Amino acid sequence: MITFFEIWLRNFDVIYWTSAREKCFVRGTFVMMNRENSCCAHYFISYDIALFMKISYILENAEIEEENEFENIDVCGSVENNRINVDEIISDHGENQGLNVSEVMNENIILDFKDPGTWPEKITNSQRTHIVKMRINYSEKLDLTRSERDGRSINVSWFFKNLVNGNRCRRTWLDYSKSKNALFCVPCKLFLNLTEKNVSKLALDGFINWKKVSERIPEHENSNIHKKNFCTWKMLEMSIGEGKGGIDKELQDSIKLEENHWRLVLKAIIDIIMHLAMEGSAFRGADELVSSIGKSNDSGKFLNLVKLVSNYNEPLRIHLERHKKGGITYFSHEIQNEFLEIIANKVRSTILSQIKSATYYSILFDCTPDISHEEQMSQVIRYVVVNENGCEIVESFLGFIQVFEKTGESITEDILRSLSKDGIDLANCRGQSYDNGANMAGKWKGVQARISAINELARFIPCTAHSLNLVGLHAAKCSPELEKFFGIIQKLFNFFSSSTQRWDMLKKHLKFSLKGYSTTRWSAKYRAVKSLYLQLAQVIHTCNVLKNGNLCEEATVELNSLLKGITNFNFLCMLTIWNKILMAIDKVNVILQKQNISIDVATNHIKGLLKFIEKFREEGIDEALIESKQKATNLSIEPVFPSIRSRKKKKMPGELADDDISTISEESNFKILMKNVCDRISNGLKERFDSIDEAAQDFSFLDGKFLFTLPTIQLKKHAMDFCIKYEKDIDKIEFILELDSFTQHVFQLENKLIDARSDEILSFILKNGLQDAYPNIYTAYQIFLTLPVTSASCERSFSKLKIIKSYLRSTTKQRRLNNLSIISIEHEIAKTINYDDIINEFASKKARKVVF
Repeated sequence: MITFFEIWLRNFDVIYWTSAREKCFVRGTFVMMNRENSCCAHYFISYDIALFMKISYILENAEIEEENEFENIDVCGSVENNRINVDEIISDHGENQGLNVSEVMNENIILDFKDPGTWPEKITNSQRTHIVKMRINYSEKLDLTRSERDGRSINVSWFFKNLVNGNRCRRTWLDYSKSKNALFCVPCKLFLNLTEKNVSKLALDGFINWKKVSERIPEHENSNIHKKNFCTWKMLEMSIGEGKGGIDKELQDSIKLEENHWRLVLKAIIDIIMHLAMEGSAFRGADELVSSIGKSNDSGKFLNLVKLVSNYNEPLRIHLERHKKGGITYFSHEIQNEFLEIIANKVRSTILSQIKSATYYSILFDCTPDISHEEQMSQVIRYVVVNENGCEIVESFLGFIQVFEKTGESITEDILRSLSKDGIDLANCRGQSYDNGANMAGKWKGVQARISAINELARFIPCTAHSLNLVGLHAAKCSPELEKFFGIIQKLFNFFSSSTQRWDMLKKHLKFSLKGYSTTRWSAKYRAVKSLYLQLAQVIHTCNVLKNGNLCEEATVELNSLLKGITNFNFLCMLTIWNKILMAIDKVNVILQKQNISIDVATNHIKGLLKFIEKFREEGIDEALIESKQKATNLSIEPVFPSIRSRKKKKMPGELADDDISTISEESNFKILMKNVCDRISNGLKERFDSIDEAAQDFSFLDGKFLFTLPTIQLKKHAMDFCIKYEKDIDKIEFILELDSFTQHVFQLENKLIDARSDEILSFILKNGLQDAYPNIYTAYQIFLTLPVTSASCERSFSKLKIIKSYLRSTTKQRRLNNLSIISIEHEIAKTINYDDIINEFASKKARKVVF
């Protein structure tokens, strides 16, 4: 075995070893290592190739020599003190050996080890070792679909050699490059020597003449150069492989130890990044210096968490102790962005693969301005996922799109561009849901109309939760008295919340605080009405206490006005009636916003709400008035509607008849007003939900109670109408035959299906593997469950947007915003993804950079 000089190289020094007796060249300063220190001694041999070496062991007691001086040790170990000019050595060696020092230094090029066509012509030792290591036990099914040249394609048989005895052996050295559409010899490409004569195309730039392959491959594999390179390749594999031995085993062991160290460090860093991203927390602080960690309060959450975790993570603690100024830490914001993008891309690719495997999907889009006044459009895709439980309806967030124009045409272009970028085929879109804005839901120029013109099967269903909110909002504005009622509730909340002293006084008497209401969120109105309805007596008592206290003149006037408003019998009756109406609306509103709700379930709840409103109009108003009178008596409020003095008009000249005076009582007028409110709600429910009701009717025959009870003739009629609309997805003849068989045979397997919903029937089909026997029925259920109900998932993403892009982080770039948002919103998927391949790749590169 040939031994080499043992030295310690400092400050990114590089040394190139030739053979034992020849000169070596170095750059930078270096010192003699203690030969007795066995942990620092390494012995190398190259297989006709020079090895590069970077040794990172630091000797505490090493004596630094003057620049351009070192102790020269011969092979036998004799020591001679000589002064040598390093620049002359480099120059002399470069001339004799024809080597380029810059090529020696450039060892960190990222390579695709799977594709030989991407490998450089001159491969460095570090690159070569990385490629060989990654290809150990590597096997991948070759994709030869695009290998055609001049009417010929690659034959799989070329990758096998037929022996005389009839056996076949795999040509492991032969590989196909997609990038160059060429065949390569892996070992000859790795160990290419350009000085040799007649270098094979398989080793140089790839073999592309498919007509001559059957001649050239046997010729190449029988050549001495190929066999030599093949053996060298396998010897390098042996030295790298675990437990395979090899003359540089000690070096490989050092690399593996260093890899394991970096693997644990990177895992800790990724875990910290994942934690902060999923929480939507800020990363950076004012001071990002590693030396300030634990000393400065401005280090930010990321560095502070690194310090905290290092107390319990030994590799991370060692990493912090090793750090020197200018060294690599993987703590910078550039590295954070890089890891965030890798994680986010993995989450996105997982979601996109699920969407493509599901075939059918629906799109949900909605816009909102962020804290920096940029319009952000949320992109959500709804589809059906097959899992161990059967099936699951999923609405996945894919990112925010910055919108510059809010016209229907511009937004449509943004949507189509985003779908095309993600590789999602618009032809498979079966539904679309937006809010009721004119630019989105417009009948002629809205987004839904433009997308429907491209794909007529992309059925538009307005957001039911948004529509229900508008129904209640318009009903509450049908009279000035109703607007005055909600105005009093809001002013009461503002009066107490504007002063900490008044709020503390209120909290002493109330079990839960008063609520304000929002015009865009109807559920907020219910919470505001409910809190006042349940605690009206305590609120009145608090107002009386404050009235007798020391309030300023302006506050006293406002309090007297509010107290007069809430102690009115008319107000008490409205409070009781609206509490009952809003309770029913809010229950349905919460159900409609669920992610996995289907159209048939949503339609049933809307119809149930409509029946409640109609029944309340006839019976509920009178019952509410009786309840209000009892409550008014308990609160010492006169249970009588305040009378309004009738206005008498003055007679005009020549006018003989007097004006008719209304004989309708105030109570009757109040009933008429509240019945008008109920009528507005009923009409709004019928008008705004006609599209979802129409969609539910098209698929109603797939519900269990209809599927197994409808007469065969009616069932076939529904099936025919359905096939006309979805003729591109459903085979009409097969679908009818499948329905006939399904209703007879499947019902015998499980008679409970008669009461099952559509999603339950689809889950039953998947669990029992019936989709192969009933593919058209399976497709019909899949399309039905894909149709959207609301765009509430977009609204939920806006909540994360406000957390991530807050006023303290208003300059966050769009790319980082999207990465943080998808990790935070789709955190369940992010938790399940394995990041070991990322960690291993980073660790391998970092370890070789330190050891070599």
